[in-house]
Amino acid sequence: MKSDVVIVGGGISGLSLAYFCARAGMKTTLLEKNPNVGGSFHSHHYRGACGGDFWMELGAHTCYNSYQNLLDIVDACGMTDSIIPREKVPFSLFVDGRVTSIVSQLDIFEALKSFPNFFSRKLKKDGLSVREYYSKIVGEKNYNGTLRHFLNAVPSQPTDDFPADMMFKSRPKRKEVLKNYTFKGGLQSVAKGIAKSRGINVFTGQEVAGIEAFEGRYAVTTKTGETYSASALALAVPSAVASLLLQTIEPGISEHLAKLQAASVDSLAVAVRKSDMSLKPVAALISPDDIFFSAVSRDTVPDDMWRGFSFHFKPGLDEESMFRRIGEVLGIDRSKIAYSFAAVNTVPSLRVGHRAWLGTMDAMLEGKSILLGGNYFGGMAIEDCVSRSLSEAQRAGRL
Repeated sequence: MKSDVVIVGGGISGLSLAYFCARAGMKTTLLEKNPNVGGSFHSHHYRGACGGDFWMELGAHTCYNSYQNLLDIVDACGMTDSIIPREKVPFSLFVDGRVTSIVSQLDIFEALKSFPNFFSRKLKKDGLSVREYYSKIVGEKNYNGTLRHFLNAVPSQPTDDFPADMMFKSRPKRKEVLKNYTFKGGLQSVAKGIAKSRGINVFTGQEVAGIEAFEGRYAVTTKTGETYSASALALAVPSAVASLLLQTIEPGISEHLAKLQAASVDSLAVAVRKSDMSLKPVAALISPDDIFFSAVSRDTVPDDMWRGFSFHFKPGLDEESMFRRIGEVLGIDRSKIAYSFAAVNTVPSLRVGHRAWLGTMDAMLEGKSILLGGNYFGGMAIEDCVSRSLSEAQRAGRL
């Protein structure tokens, strides 16, 4: 099958790239190895014995009104009316077997003494690690004891050495849109909406086995034996996967991608009847120095019958250990878990100096009909992924 561009990877990066390429008039083919598109936007649904449709997220959980490029796609795909608010329930700590507030664990005197640094013109994020920057704002004790655990929960890995300027960003906001929100049916609603866009041919269950380049075109062969040909090749997959696929046709780019580190996150979501739980509603639970980074709750979108929790565990744990800890935290027996779903996500481990790596990467891509998207470029937020897709689609249009 011939196209103008073939995109490998059907997460939000690949889907948004496909949208922008198709909008620019390119005949676009997207290949996804899983049965469904979405990646971290794949919402897992549970239809209980008493009917109803209850969904849980195992990757991304929330969108914001500062995600303007994403919202442009949502508007264009006719999904604006499916935006729904998130309930205002607290982010809490789980310490010594009980749920407690963040404030209760802070040294208030140290916080008051340190916080004025936040407004100091001398304190800049550029060139500083997360530890270096945020410990100056809340104090060393508060950072080590409390804040670092919340920051670790964002990418589900230790973030002390992350570049501070790529952790959180200030962006213009769409004031007519809810500050934070999700969608009816979960974030996968967005993935499905984009996949249906005109000009995008989506093929699921197509894991790429190899890529060849010849006569100015690329031939992408899948493990099922299908071949897709295009004048431009886009990879929206983890950096290690992209590096492997480019080994034979672009060894220099492959080697540069291989310099990046990534972490594996084992996620396990559980659905429990509301009547079987006494835990008060929370947005998420963070347990310092535990075997999980966070337990993100569906209490932000309440259901009449069910409650759901997505636990993001440290890698390498056996299933029994994960279920045991879930039961201890939620205060339930395993028999009360009506449904569970597991997933493994790959997230980049960014380090100070990443912008220099990115500058070199973009210089290597200049003039080439290879597009790279993903969460390891400008930052790991959803909007960072979509913004990268937009810039790569624009570059493709200039080739």
